[in-house]
Amino acid sequence: MCPSEPPRSVEEMISAARANPGKLGELLERYRSFLTLKARQQLPQRVTTRVSASDVVQHTVTEALKSFAQFVGQTEAEFSAWIKRIHQHNLQDVLRKHLYAEGYAVGKERPFDDGEATASFCWREPAAKQSTPSQRVIRAENALRLAQIIESLPPSQGEAIRLRHLEGWPVDRIAEHLGRTTAATAGLLKRGLDALRRKMSEESWMQDRS
Repeated sequence: MCPSEPPRSVEEMISAARANPGKLGELLERYRSFLTLKARQQLPQRVTTRVSASDVVQHTVTEALKSFAQFVGQTEAEFSAWIKRIHQHNLQDVLRKHLYAEGYAVGKERPFDDGEATASFCWREPAAKQSTPSQRVIRAENALRLAQIIESLPPSQGEAIRLRHLEGWPVDRIAEHLGRTTAATAGLLKRGLDALRRKMSEESWMQDRS
């Protein structure tokens, strides 16, 4: 694919994988960053010291490769719902294994299923003065692209963006988590957002709302 050529849609990639199973890997790679971010949202730190988000994603990808013949859908929403179910099952298995061992109830953890059949993220904007925080749902191809860009950022920038705009953490909490000053963390967020704006083909949903 030429660099200037737009990426194929998920629907086109599903059709290609049905015609040629060798193309399935390309489709699954399209979802890897999305699944990784979803795993990071779900897995608590005490679990990720033993099982990483990438470990769970690889398990999901391997299962999807083996069971793709059972998938009967054609659309992005159908494929996203299918692979999210596989991923959710794997995440729940990890949580049960490691949290039950500590006597911690899995039910206290946030469920993976966000109620959307399609791939999606809830993007949270900080509150301006005398206003309430705003948020919007990023869906389908934009959600997959957003995940790829966040994962392509330097790790500290990507983590700061994820925690601030996907998790809704305040800057001071992110700074403590990253072991940085609040000012340094604010700089990470600014640089990360600048990179996102440069790379996304549509940036209106990321513009400041004041």
